[in-house]
Amino acid sequence: MEHTRFTPDLELNELSPDEAFATLGNEIRLDIIRVLWRAGAAHEYDDGSDAVETVSYSELQTEIDIDDNGKFNYHLSKLAPHFVRRTDDGYRLSSAGKQIARTVIAVSGPGSLEFSQELDESCPLCGAAVAVTYEDQWLRVRCTECYGLFGDQAPVGTLFLTSYPAAGLTTRDSAQALATGLYRCALDITYLMYGICRECAGQISSSVMVCDAHESEGQPCDTCGTPFPVWADMKCDTCGFAKRLPVEMFATGLVLATELTGNPELDIDSPTVDEAIQLLQNNVETDVSTEPLRVSLRIEVETAAFTLTVDDEMNIVEFDREPRTDTVVP
Repeated sequence: MEHTRFTPDLELNELSPDEAFATLGNEIRLDIIRVLWRAGAAHEYDDGSDAVETVSYSELQTEIDIDDNGKFNYHLSKLAPHFVRRTDDGYRLSSAGKQIARTVIAVSGPGSLEFSQELDESCPLCGAAVAVTYEDQWLRVRCTECYGLFGDQAPVGTLFLTSYPAAGLTTRDSAQALATGLYRCALDITYLMYGICRECAGQISSSVMVCDAHESEGQPCDTCGTPFPVWADMKCDTCGFAKRLPVEMFATGLVLATELTGNPELDIDSPTVDEAIQLLQNNVETDVSTEPLRVSLRIEVETAAFTLTVDDEMNIVEFDREPRTDTVVP
């Protein structure tokens, strides 16, 4: 069987990915992480400080409910030092241990939800009804009639698709969830565009594909199967986190994140998914040149015009922002 990037042949602080999976594949060890998380979560839990709540060996053993000292000590020793830290006062989670606990909390919640009845928007492409679904930790907006934005690169009708932890839906309605999902997606893209994996801080490898025989006219091209002639793959060399999107979507994601993070007065609920699609359709100009390959984009938002140029590996060659003088800000 061919090896995949899911468990790359890496040594990370003398703990390989396969060894990490094996370490955590035990109920007793996960219980230890759970108990230590609850102890720390009840107090100010500063990752950079040792002045946090710890649990003594005897208290931890009692909470886990194991009488066999040798068995308990064996499982506790397997978690140290990568997931559990031992201090003079007792035991606490390491940064990696807290990340495991946060991941479990993030995926806790409903596996699927029905959002369509709460969304009062129509498809920006054809005006048809829009359905919103949440399945397998993915939030998806799709048109009920047209092909959507991605051609054969996504399920038919897809307008927006993003991974979304179930726990984040417990206090948000569909409109808030979509706004948050769009913002998170823009931030993910920004990490990738600057060569950083948001999951593990690893390096990103990227490539650009151009459909030389592209004919779209608003429909998926017969050659590449999508409405967009230029696509990019961006993937982490370490953990495999990746996105494959039209270059225009990478560019607009970077622009949206730049505007939102650079202006604290902007509302995080704006733009909506509909407004972001309208921006992609009407406010982005793309030019492709070869030898060497350069993809240049001009993107106009309400108060500024951005110029972005990337090469064949999605390295940013140029990124400028100029205030727009042809609009009046209320």
